[in-house]
Amino acid sequence: MKDIFLFIFYWIGLLSCMAQHSSGSSIGDSDLQSVNRDSLANEIIGRVIKNKPQNDPDAILNTYSYNSYTKAIVSANSEAINGTVDSIFKRKRNRLKFKKIDSTNYIIKKQLEKSHLYIMEKVSNFAYSREKEKRETILGIHMAGFKKPIYEVLAIEMQSFSLYNKRIKVFGTDFTSPLGGRGKQTYLFNYEGVSEIQGRKNYIIRYTPKENKQDVGIPGVLYIDAETYAIQRNESKLDASVELQAIQEYTYFPTQNIWFPSANKIRVDKGTTDKTVTLFGKLRVATSEQMNDSSIMSTNQDDIKNHIYLVAQTSNFNINLNKPVTIERSGTAIELLKVASNRGEDFWKQYRTQEITAKEIETYKAVDSLTSARNYENKLSFIRKFMVGYITTSYIDFDYKSLLKFNRYEGFRLGMSAVTNSNFSHKYTIHAYGAYGTKDKDFKYGFGIERRLDRYDDTRIGITHKNDLEESGSLTFLTDGRAFYLFEPRLFNLTYFHKIKDVSTYLTHDFNPKLNSRFQLSYQDVTPTYQYSYANDGESYHNYQNSSITASIQWNPFNKYLQSDSGKTVIEKNYPQFSLQYSQAFKNVINSDLNYTKIALRAMHELRPLNKGVTSFQVVAGISFGDLPVTELYNASPNQPGGEAILNRFSVAGRNSFETMYFNEFLSDKYAIFQARHTFNRFNISSWLRPEFALISRFGIGSTAGMQKHHDIEFNSMEKGYSESGLEVNKLFKGFGLSFMYRYGAYHLPSFDDNISLKFTYYLTLGF
Repeated sequence: MKDIFLFIFYWIGLLSCMAQHSSGSSIGDSDLQSVNRDSLANEIIGRVIKNKPQNDPDAILNTYSYNSYTKAIVSANSEAINGTVDSIFKRKRNRLKFKKIDSTNYIIKKQLEKSHLYIMEKVSNFAYSREKEKRETILGIHMAGFKKPIYEVLAIEMQSFSLYNKRIKVFGTDFTSPLGGRGKQTYLFNYEGVSEIQGRKNYIIRYTPKENKQDVGIPGVLYIDAETYAIQRNESKLDASVELQAIQEYTYFPTQNIWFPSANKIRVDKGTTDKTVTLFGKLRVATSEQMNDSSIMSTNQDDIKNHIYLVAQTSNFNINLNKPVTIERSGTAIELLKVASNRGEDFWKQYRTQEITAKEIETYKAVDSLTSARNYENKLSFIRKFMVGYITTSYIDFDYKSLLKFNRYEGFRLGMSAVTNSNFSHKYTIHAYGAYGTKDKDFKYGFGIERRLDRYDDTRIGITHKNDLEESGSLTFLTDGRAFYLFEPRLFNLTYFHKIKDVSTYLTHDFNPKLNSRFQLSYQDVTPTYQYSYANDGESYHNYQNSSITASIQWNPFNKYLQSDSGKTVIEKNYPQFSLQYSQAFKNVINSDLNYTKIALRAMHELRPLNKGVTSFQVVAGISFGDLPVTELYNASPNQPGGEAILNRFSVAGRNSFETMYFNEFLSDKYAIFQARHTFNRFNISSWLRPEFALISRFGIGSTAGMQKHHDIEFNSMEKGYSESGLEVNKLFKGFGLSFMYRYGAYHLPSFDDNISLKFTYYLTLGF
């Protein structure tokens, strides 16, 4: 029983017009006899596509709202389960050795006579406005075993609301829509007859992915209104290593002459084929044979997981069309009310569209009891924090990735970093860290305190102090926040640091969920760790003070967010994304030695055609003028360590760095970098060898004024344009891979070997 619940909780953890044109006229019965059935099916689909502007609720309606009730159950047919006690053997040296007695099947079979394996209920209100998009407000949520709902589960879109878009979603995974722009290139359509729904005649059209499109299409059946050519009902089914069945029903509203989604049902079972399927957009589900350890054998060959299924049903009610709606704080896709997880039985009786059974009530009791006894909720919370770099305790989270780092200046950097969590305070956050370098034999530290003023607008004010090292010439956007890497690739190769004593105070504020900002005042004392002096106004500086103000904004226009009492959570990351930052230093303010202006811009975009990999683009540009020592110039993110032979430079490849550019080779006060990358889908060579290939090309250009001011250091300008291209073969073994890049163009070096970068890569895979 314990193993099955762990299996379920794993999945949860991985855990969003009456006027008609002539084309709307019905096809007569005589036409059905005289037209080829395939041609007729394509003719009907053509009319459906042509009439989308009149039938798509998002296109024809100014506003709408409705309530929905969802019930999801994980269960199994107890009669199909072999309930005998199981003896487990492990094959070793061609002999079977007894390992243990497993009574899972027996216990589960008995439990299923009284309850299901899992249950979840949700009540939401949906409101749509053309000006403010769509908002789901979760009024009530009851997830068995959890006092606090799991946001990742709430964000899963089981089935698309509209089938008129170019893509449809089933169980969190995108497929090409049969009614989208590429529908006819993806599917074959067959006419199967006529029927009636709600007294209105329809055409039944079966759609099947073409032979070369089976990875991006899903087969199904459409019921098309014979007068308006709107969807009355859709049934889709995918049979792979898991079997997906999805049904969507519509209700006709005569006043608006529109069919509106009113119910949907999705069921997931074990499939009958060997085809691997992807769920939730990322999770690969293979056959049992691919996942099982062949060295383990049992007397009971009946795997309980073969019988487990999930059923999720949603009913929409209180549907209002073209009536006023109120949507506050535009930009939030889902809002979770604070009281949603504490609703009483009276609330559920009011909103349930189907009675809850005695077996379902018993499921809540059984799961709640087991979860409490096994402490699963706290364990899941621990795992979620651990996956983003923290080891959590009652009041403090420790950043384990700060325990050990390495770079060429500090050697091994031993440290400890901690931050208070919401159990300590919902308003105040205190953080601190300390680190020691084994090579430079110096101690670094930092600390700060922050107060949250408003959770909806993420308005926070804070003050920080640090005495540490920073990479000279690096560009950091203040709105980027914390990024988690198991280890930081470029950090291994860095040598050019400057010491910095910094005191900063800041204010963060979200103008809306998609546009956030940070304003910061800083005073810094800067000392390069290398021999360098900066000549300015008749004086020469090695150490200098800097007083500055920085304004940084981040705009993610297509991201989707969930708003809860804990704050804002990204539930769907989309592109393009834009960052803009302005910095101004003031001379003679608190003994500041510098006066400069810096403006930086970053734009990122991704193209994700179905089952064809990902093409990503990134543009970074910066312009600055005034008093600019090397610490304030832009270094273009080089990542090539020194060394005469290729293998002497073998190290770790970065994410967006110039792998063939040597450190401190180029510095610019004005520059622009363009990167293009195409990552192919992973190649399934075997169950354990699934490499991922990526083609990469980078180009940079820049200039530097006042070169004569920089003494005791040599560097170039990128005014002729810097180019490199290459290949990555990632995830060869346990996330490790190889990177090969070649430098060419105006800055091609005379020695062939010096233009080559060969490094290893690491991407955390988690089986995806």
